[in-house]
Amino acid sequence: MQKTIEIEGMSCAHCEGHVKKELEAICGVTSADVSADKGTAVVELAHEVDEAKFKAAVEEAGYEFVEVK
Repeated sequence: MQKTIEIEGMSCAHCEGHVKKELEAICGVTSADVSADKGTAVVELAHEVDEAKFKAAVEEAGYEFVEVK
């Protein structure tokens, strides 16, 4: 299962690394492909994950969560 998270505020590879680390720490997330250029993170999931966990992880990394598609 795959979900795309829209994120605002990322501008470089360092930003991507912070978001990737926080998202991959969530139970159920197997990988996260983060793009500052696109303002997205595409996450691969082993099982359904509550959207609030994505929001908390993005905000913990210091960026603005927009939505999950």
